[in-house]
Amino acid sequence: MKEIIVSVFLTIEGIAAASGLLFHDKQLHIISDNSDYLYQYQLKSETLQKTALLERSGQQELVTKKEKADFEAIAQDRKMLYIFGSGSGKKRNSLVKYDRKTKKKQTVDMSQSYASMQKKFGIEAEDFNIEGALIWENELWLFNRGNGPNQKNGIFVLDKKTLQANRFVEVVLPALKSVQTGFTDATRVGNSIYFIAAAEDSNSSYHDGQINGTLIGKLDPKTKKVLYTELLSETHKFEGIAFYNENKDGQTFLLCEDPDNEQALSTIYQVHLPK
Repeated sequence: MKEIIVSVFLTIEGIAAASGLLFHDKQLHIISDNSDYLYQYQLKSETLQKTALLERSGQQELVTKKEKADFEAIAQDRKMLYIFGSGSGKKRNSLVKYDRKTKKKQTVDMSQSYASMQKKFGIEAEDFNIEGALIWENELWLFNRGNGPNQKNGIFVLDKKTLQANRFVEVVLPALKSVQTGFTDATRVGNSIYFIAAAEDSNSSYHDGQINGTLIGKLDPKTKKVLYTELLSETHKFEGIAFYNENKDGQTFLLCEDPDNEQALSTIYQVHLPK
């Protein structure tokens, strides 16, 4: 593959700690791991709107680490958005279903579902950390980030309607600078799956560590095996990936990052993967 170049696509004021994004109909849907809001940025008008995902009193932006819902994964199924908390703490077990057309939302407590998934597939609580989600036919795939002590990178495969997990497929990912990478997001493009994985020098799904970089890669959707990986950055921890466009030369994706600060400013990057 030719050299991969990551460049700045745009900067958005008003969003801190971006953790996931989707691109649809010239609009970016962005979630933040320390905010209770879904952010919608219109590229044409350069305007930012926000929708409260949770109904609770007090500050809903820049929520403290102890109290935050930790929204880390967002998936789209036609007009419906699925927004998941990571499950890496007691307050982080919400699923919000948001209808883009009616603007209605439904909150689902995933505490029992997450606990059942851990018990059924032998995943310890400290190894459970949902960071990516996508829809595949009648299935919902949740990507577990292997930044816990046992480095359990893998994909929980759920029935889309019942949200019951049918299986867990462990995925072997490479290391960066001797630090294991872990899934931070994934996206579907046609019949292909692309993912990003970051190396953070910490064996905790709760506490941050030194960033050693981020990879981009492609998965075989049938076997769930990695087809290839390429280095995106040695310094950035990219946490969200969305398909942007495709031409004869290749595909372009958008990326967001969590710089682990409370600055309400988010940089969206772009990367082109040549054919």
